[in-house]
This record gives sequence, C-alpha cells and structure tokens, in this order.
Amino acid sequence: MFERYTEKARRTIFFGRYEASQFGSPYIESEHLLLGLLREDKALANTFLHSHGAVESIRKQVEGLTMIREKVSTSVDLPLSNECKRILAYAAEEADKLSHKPIGTGHLFLGVLREQDCLASKLLRERGIGLEMAREQIGSNPEQLGPTPKSPGLPAGYTSHRLLYNNAAETLILELGAISRFHLPTRLFVRHKDTDAYEQIGSPAEDVSYESPVTCQSLPLVLFNSFKRGKVGADWDGTYSFNLRTKELELCISPQNLQLSEPHGRLWIPELVSLSEDARTLYVNIGVEKLVSGGGIFHYYLTKVDLQDEQVSLLSRLLDTRF
Repeated sequence: MFERYTEKARRTIFFGRYEASQFGSPYIESEHLLLGLLREDKALANTFLHSHGAVESIRKQVEGLTMIREKVSTSVDLPLSNECKRILAYAAEEADKLSHKPIGTGHLFLGVLREQDCLASKLLRERGIGLEMAREQIGSNPEQLGPTPKSPGLPAGYTSHRLLYNNAAETLILELGAISRFHLPTRLFVRHKDTDAYEQIGSPAEDVSYESPVTCQSLPLVLFNSFKRGKVGADWDGTYSFNLRTKELELCISPQNLQLSEPHGRLWIPELVSLSEDARTLYVNIGVEKLVSGGGIFHYYLTKVDLQDEQVSLLSRLLDTRF
C-alpha cells in the first residue's frame, strides 16, 4: 500500500499511529494524521502555519475536542479510520494530478483538506488554509526524495551514481542519476580536486541525458553517451568528448557515421566501457541489428571503436545484455 510513499510520508503514518495511541484511540483518525504531518515535516508546517505556536494551538484544539482515553501500547497496530483511508486515496489522486510519481507529505496534506468534514480539515480551514492555495504551493515545490547533494553546484532530486577521476586534469567526474521515483535526466558534473563547487558538463535539453562517462589518465578528456528520452524509451544521440581544461564539448561518434564492415541494420551504443590512454580507441557495449526475415533482432558485443574513422571492431558477444 505504501510503496509509492516517500520516507517522510511513511514516517507521517507512523507518527499518526503514535498520536492515536497517546490519545487512546482505537483508530488513526484525521487529527492524528495531521499531528503526525506537522511533527514530521517542519518545512510544510512553517509554510502553511508560519509558527510553532500555530502548530501547538492545533494540538490543544485536538485535545479539547476529542475524548482522551487510556493510552494504547505503541506496539499495537492501530487501523486507519474510514476518513483516513479516504485521505490516503485522495493523496494518491493529488500526486497523479500533479504528475508526481511519489506520494509525499504535501499530497497527504492535500488529502486532509479534501476530506472536508473531518476534524483535521476543519482545523486547517479555520486558519485560512484552502485546498486550491495549498495545491498550487505544493505543486510548485514537490518533496525532495533522498538526501539532497551538499556540494555546491549539484541539483536536488539526484543521487551520486558514479565517480571517476582524471589524473591529467586532477578533476573529479561525477555522474548523477535520478532518484528512482523521479523522472529526471542523468547529468555529469566536474570539479578540480582542490575546489568544492561542481560545474555541469554542457547544457543538455530537459529530455536529454548525459551518462556512462569514461576517462583516461594521460589526457584531460572524458567521453560519455547522450540519449534523447521519449515516452517509450530513449534513442542514442551519439558519444561526446569533453576537454576538462578547455571545457570544449565535441561530438566524437555520431549514429550516422558509425561504421561496421559486416551486414547489419541499426547500430547503437548503450554503454561506454573504457578509453585507451592515447584516447584513440573507445571500448563499448554495442547493439547490432541483425536483419532477418520479417524484421531484425539485436545482438550485443564488447567492441572497440576507432575514434579517427568511427570504425567498429567486434571483440566478443555479450549474451547477458539486453536492449
């Protein structure tokens, strides 16, 4: 049920159960969920309530408006009330409407506001918090997933995927992959070993990923793949070379110029493997379309590519690689 939930959203449910147990409630009610939200997500609480005093006033109202029974052990797995079940369903709808794959605390907050007759929603409306205003605010500031990169120059919403080091330029090369539940393009960043701030390689479009970097130790170069992503997969857009000293970005292998002597259909490079020390030969995983009756099938090979003439030499079949 909670597979799409962010860690903050899952902790909100946990804190909601804790609040219900402290009030001696046999169910997790909307007011307990709201208290759990405000306890877990301080940024959300500050955005809509603006002060710690306002949060405490909600707690005091809940205490005054609900029956406080003997505390329930926190080991008891309290069920959600029907109101809370609807709130969670609304939260999923709100995430879908905003095209947010993960369900975060903001979506739970919108779910509370949509369950208009529940106590939690009434307490929020009393403080001037409306659904449309909250939806606009949360839609423009989705909850970040996972740890936010701390180094200057790195964007939020990503996690470190691969780190390389180029000795010639004394430069770190960092590949940032999207945190799994976000659809963000892969990006490459570089920084000198004696500095703190990273710089992005190039200015790729939003639907273009730079990925699979390789480097050699004798020259200040990094090579990487470019993919243009669509609704159904991605198309290989070529292999690029970036000079770590001059910052020059060049296309070094284009899909149109890549050559293979034996008969074939399409060629594409899903992954770079390594770069020779003289930067003249690139080793890659390559997909080769073999033409057969009625269409074509892809075979994959460990391959070397001569970067002078973009000529492919097949080295070894890769049977465990798939498109």
